[in-house]
Amino acid sequence: DAAAPATAAEAEATPGAAETTTKRRKSGIIEEVIVTAQKREESLTDVPISIQAFSPEALAARGIDNQIGLSRAVPGLDVGSQAGYATIFLRGIGTEAFLTADPSIASYVDGVYFPFSPTFVSDFSGVKQVEVLKGPQGTLFGRNAVGGAISVTSYAPSFTEANTDVDLTIGNFALVKPRIYSNFPITDNFALNFSAYYSQSDSNLSKDSRTGGEPLRKQIDEGVRVRSRWAPIEDLDIQFGFTRTRNQNNGAIGQNLNPSPLGRLLLIQPPDDPRNVQVNTRLYGISETSVISTTNTFYAPWLDVKLLASKQKNSLLYNYDFDGSTRPYVSFDVPGHPADITQGELQLISNKSQPFADVLDVTAGVFMFHNIQGFNPVQLEVGDLVIPPVLGNLLQDLPVVGPILAPGRAYRVQAQAQVKTFSAGYYLQTTARFTDWIALTLGARYQREDRGVHRSTVNLLAGTTNLGEALVGGPLLTYNQARDDQGNLVPNRSTTHGLSPKVTIDIHPFQDETLLFASFQRAKKAHAYNAFAVYLPPQYIRPEDTTAYEIGLRTPLFNGTTRLNLAGFYYRIKDLQTQYVSLISGGALAFENAPLATSKGVDFDITSELFPETIEGFAVSLNGAYLDAKFGSYPNAAGYDPQTGLFSPNNDFSGNRQTRTPKFSGTIAFTKLWTLGNNEVELGADYYRNTGFFYSASNDPNYEQSGYGLLGAFLRYEFVPWKVQVRTYGKNLLNKTYTQGVISTDFGGVFSIAAPREFGVTLSWKF
Repeated sequence: DAAAPATAAEAEATPGAAETTTKRRKSGIIEEVIVTAQKREESLTDVPISIQAFSPEALAARGIDNQIGLSRAVPGLDVGSQAGYATIFLRGIGTEAFLTADPSIASYVDGVYFPFSPTFVSDFSGVKQVEVLKGPQGTLFGRNAVGGAISVTSYAPSFTEANTDVDLTIGNFALVKPRIYSNFPITDNFALNFSAYYSQSDSNLSKDSRTGGEPLRKQIDEGVRVRSRWAPIEDLDIQFGFTRTRNQNNGAIGQNLNPSPLGRLLLIQPPDDPRNVQVNTRLYGISETSVISTTNTFYAPWLDVKLLASKQKNSLLYNYDFDGSTRPYVSFDVPGHPADITQGELQLISNKSQPFADVLDVTAGVFMFHNIQGFNPVQLEVGDLVIPPVLGNLLQDLPVVGPILAPGRAYRVQAQAQVKTFSAGYYLQTTARFTDWIALTLGARYQREDRGVHRSTVNLLAGTTNLGEALVGGPLLTYNQARDDQGNLVPNRSTTHGLSPKVTIDIHPFQDETLLFASFQRAKKAHAYNAFAVYLPPQYIRPEDTTAYEIGLRTPLFNGTTRLNLAGFYYRIKDLQTQYVSLISGGALAFENAPLATSKGVDFDITSELFPETIEGFAVSLNGAYLDAKFGSYPNAAGYDPQTGLFSPNNDFSGNRQTRTPKFSGTIAFTKLWTLGNNEVELGADYYRNTGFFYSASNDPNYEQSGYGLLGAFLRYEFVPWKVQVRTYGKNLLNKTYTQGVISTDFGGVFSIAAPREFGVTLSWKF
């Protein structure tokens, strides 16, 4: 096993420590990979975890430039977006409770945990590697990683070489996207690097689309990352980083494609073209993230001591047409959805100088987390509620209420809904290699999470007048208690704690890199509160417990030209956290627990360099996941009746398929590389197939994504001496219409449509 470098100088020289973690072979999809899935650098072939890792070349070969694109390369992964929030499911594990609860798939960028789902999807600019860890990662990645983890690592500054990468992409929908990455060695022990991107494009919906009667806004994405690295002494490595991203778009844009009986009664008509969006609310969306972080590593005798700390501020401003139509019934406006996150972690990692390093690895640590996030405020407008002029004229002379009830006033509910969290986790993992062919890993994490309602208030606005301030000098309602799923009042703050164990046995039965492993682990996701309440107190949902069993195989075939990763798994989830939307649920959004859910299946990933002796640079990748993910027990479930379309709190969804989980998803891809003197030409194509899934636990076909397939391709030319290349690409070349998110409402399904056919060209230069 590879251990962490013993000194900062060795970290600079170690492949994967400071420069690159991959060695590119003849094709972008065939590569040797060093991963950090166990907090230490190891060859992928030695890690007894189901994991896929991608270098920049591998991502480019698959046409992946952000987390959403990973779905085409990682079997069983679904990364979608609804109401402005990212929703991530992996092997059937995920959650629809994305507002003031946490994702079930933990997301990390350079060791910083990102629990705020609107800021998860970002451009892969200046990225060294992306790792997708499948299954619970409760021991080392900890907090709420009950379904897996996605870890993005950017390049660390290098002391030895100045280099710059620039590229410019131009595509349809008026896309213009420049990017730059530069590394600057200042001295022999101090360096900086810098990466930035800017992207501007038109909406990929119909040009005739209108929100509030106006054309759609341009899509603008921009981001910058600066990292510094200083090694003042041989055994100390100090890094600081600053990242800022900003996204400006059309908000949580969606359209009602399947009106419910209530929607049809209110004259909501589905559109003829799902890409021609027409809603009466003028939509906007702006998300911003800034992160300051530091990673300090001391290479002591026997172990590496690593201290990570970060301060993260996020903001999401948007509005949402709840009924998804041209009718002025219900809309959300979120002028403030901030998240203020502070975290720190101490890692103690044994290195190759410790006694018995050849037979024993030890990793221990402490993780601390503090967060305040939620709506501050959110506004809910229901219908054209205005006072008739005749009545308003009669009341306008009354003291206090007269001006409030003047003619033409629109009425809105305004709420503050924030949740505060403090979490502490303590973990220990040891791997003992009894012989050259068998090892045992034992791990455990103790997690204690204190979480509760930070603020939950309700006011009524008449025009710009706040009735609470005018009438009582404050909010009309302030909730100091919460309610459980039975409607009983409970404290508005609670604590989840417990010990999550892990046991893994791995075997190297042959003289090659074949690895067999079997694992058992438990993982816990803390309780949550939905602080957004109008006429009922905030909601409390119980913690979620996952028990996972897995067996896996990783092996080379055909003299090392082919690699196979194969895994079978079974997950049992108690009290799965879910979310539903209805105006009669206490406001509009509500949480609940599904008592029991299960997910079982098989996934595989094969990469092969075909006929290397006769066909140079020809490679194929094939992956797939067969999933059987169901609600084992889900009585008294809130949702919409598939027959009537009406909301009810007393449904039985037991035995239904879990949301966002297709029975099969997979991709086949190939690349062919030609080397012609100083020139390289590479051609690639991929086809992704998804058999379809439900967006609703009711398995209502009105909220179903039917099966679909996506075809992509690229052609790359590079003049090697100058390191200049031109790459043309196409995505969704068959122009399939499919969705990236759906919200089930009282009025019907509000669907967000994914991008149609996209194509463009990228010019890049490395110097």
